[in-house]
Amino acid sequence: QLEDELNIPSGATLTVQSKASAEIPSLLAVSSGSSIQISPKTSVNNSTKFLLVGRQANTSDIRINHKSISRKHAALYFLQDPETSNLELYLKDLGGKYGCSVNGTKVEKQGSAVLKAGDKLVLGNVREQVFTINIPIDIVLMHNELNKGAKEEENDVCGQQNKSESANETGDAQERINGGVKTALTGRAAREAEIAAMMESLDQAPSYTKYKPINDNSNGASEVSNAIESHEAVQTTQNIKMDKRIPVTNSITIPPPAKNSGLGKSNSSLPTTLSLDPAGSRLFVGMSNATIRLYDFNGMDLSLQPFKNVLIQEGRYSIVSTTFSSSGDKLIVGTTSAQPVVLDRDGNEIIEFNKGDMYVRDMARTDGHVANITGVDWHPFERDLVLSASFDGSVRIWDLERGKTKFEKLCSGNLIYRIKDSMGKKSKVTCVKFSPTGREFACGTNCGSIQIWNTTKVGSRPDKVIYDAHGKNIAIHSLVYNYDGTKLASRCMDDSCVKIWEARKLTRSAKPYLLINDLNSNYEYSNSSFSPDGKFFCVGTIGQLKIYNLANGSDPEPVVSIDVAAGVSVITCCWHKKLNQIILGLSDGSVRIFYDPIRSSKGALLPVSKGLRKQDELSLLLASRAPTGSAGINLADIQTPHALPMFRDPEKNTKRKREKERQDPVKSKRPDMPGTGIKVSEGTSAGLNFQQYNLTSAIQKNKNIAGKDPRNELFKYKEGKSYTKVSYDGDVKVLAQKTAEQEEEENEAN
Repeated sequence: QLEDELNIPSGATLTVQSKASAEIPSLLAVSSGSSIQISPKTSVNNSTKFLLVGRQANTSDIRINHKSISRKHAALYFLQDPETSNLELYLKDLGGKYGCSVNGTKVEKQGSAVLKAGDKLVLGNVREQVFTINIPIDIVLMHNELNKGAKEEENDVCGQQNKSESANETGDAQERINGGVKTALTGRAAREAEIAAMMESLDQAPSYTKYKPINDNSNGASEVSNAIESHEAVQTTQNIKMDKRIPVTNSITIPPPAKNSGLGKSNSSLPTTLSLDPAGSRLFVGMSNATIRLYDFNGMDLSLQPFKNVLIQEGRYSIVSTTFSSSGDKLIVGTTSAQPVVLDRDGNEIIEFNKGDMYVRDMARTDGHVANITGVDWHPFERDLVLSASFDGSVRIWDLERGKTKFEKLCSGNLIYRIKDSMGKKSKVTCVKFSPTGREFACGTNCGSIQIWNTTKVGSRPDKVIYDAHGKNIAIHSLVYNYDGTKLASRCMDDSCVKIWEARKLTRSAKPYLLINDLNSNYEYSNSSFSPDGKFFCVGTIGQLKIYNLANGSDPEPVVSIDVAAGVSVITCCWHKKLNQIILGLSDGSVRIFYDPIRSSKGALLPVSKGLRKQDELSLLLASRAPTGSAGINLADIQTPHALPMFRDPEKNTKRKREKERQDPVKSKRPDMPGTGIKVSEGTSAGLNFQQYNLTSAIQKNKNIAGKDPRNELFKYKEGKSYTKVSYDGDVKVLAQKTAEQEEEENEAN
């Protein structure tokens, strides 16, 4: 077997369970934002002992396609320490040329090393992907308790077996005393005994056993119980005296997507972005597997399931940013491609942006981005203006109403901003945000600068700028304004801190208004959010949600600190100004919503008040045995026909619509423009001059000239034709038969 070939210890295992028989979320967090679970589910070979890391596709559980990785490079497994009886995570080197290193220390060839929580693991020379070990603190205690409980259960089972054996021996002995002999019925006698037992059961009173559906993590019932438990946990574990304006007294948890959803690249996806419409009725959760989960609070019950899942751009690119329009009828989605997409409230695609020419160096001379999109935002007042930033070093403002299209894709206008660093060189843009006034926008760059530009004109320099805001060449990953645009918060993953600036006083020598340290995060999507009144500031870290009071400028200690979940990081957060609720996206794929029953409105309160839809046992039984897939669709049933676009009511004849139709040459029935020259066909007004007309006619008459000798074809025109003038035809008078030289030669000879 493979474990014998690789010398894996016999006690190695991947199955580590807690008291609730649930798998402990031990993870390998990758620096790019994804994570790999250390469990039998990750194994390709269905191994329950170890995970194989290598380059070979058919045997490697964790495949890394790099030239420094061997076919069988390393192995990961849990093993009990014989001295302390503690369960440890081990890394075994399988003798690769470039080996492995833990925290910068090389692991011996064919040797092993113990991995602790927070260790940095580098495989081969792959410096782009650094793995971070994430192990729950109580894993040893859980394992010890399980071992103790298993031994007690084994003793109980042995005792029961001994009792049953002694009872059997007593019964056999009693039968031998009574002279009875045990014999098994066969043939006709066995059949008659079965019929007799059936007839006796008919005389008994009927009994009914309620149908209980199988508990599955993807079903709504188990997730509802988890949501209720987390909801009660916040109420009981919060022992500090907190401000009444902070809505964290209650919470619900929206479960991660089902394993059999069939959308995206992988089911283990991360919620990279959260967006709520201005009214707070729709919640869109963008995932790293290119899917968007659509939730409607008005029609959602406590099962907390999305009403639709949308796959963006055929699932080829991860989602990095989403934003609703000011009217709430559209949503812009930015992915790792160069083309953002605009959707409506139901997730239907409206238009896709154009991609620029990658061979043009000046970004102002191409009509689209040429590199990955890093951020998108919608104008706070204009419903047709959107903002996008990219790694190509440009920020563009797009006009959905008046912008030109090319092959049904929107082209950018003249508002193109070229972002540069302090040396005047092009710098990659990592994030972008409109100010609440809409007159300017702020962008963060890969070189560490924060720049504020005017949206009404395009200049060569920003209006306000600060270079090296978090340090030299430390990229800015998130920017957010408060409600009136006076404060601007920037977050960076590399230095684990958040700085709050006074946006109107931002200069090259400006100092932050507030500095908050020790905000660790493993994901570059991590952001922060201001409260609706701008007096509080919330930010998520590894396993915690922290809320700060901005009035305590000199004391950056959190006024509220809530443990979200063990071993889970808060990726993105949003404090909605109308709902007064805090929405968190967690690294396990779930979404947590904090609210207050008195000070919050609608949102999470609606599904909580509805509870679960009641279903009787018969309905559950029929649903469990109902056909699935295409066999379960009855074509005779018509469900919600008016939800289709073809059945919707026509739009109102507004002034904006009339102006748009007036510009359309087909709808306005505009006549063809007059043309000059010869009109060669109907339906076109393009004119041709006389030379073009002759060449076109000649080409059409002599199209088949392939395989023919051009010299012979030209001679055909000479047959029966004369190309001399009429004056040379008829009798010709000969003036002389010989030249003067020829006549002299003849005379000399004579």
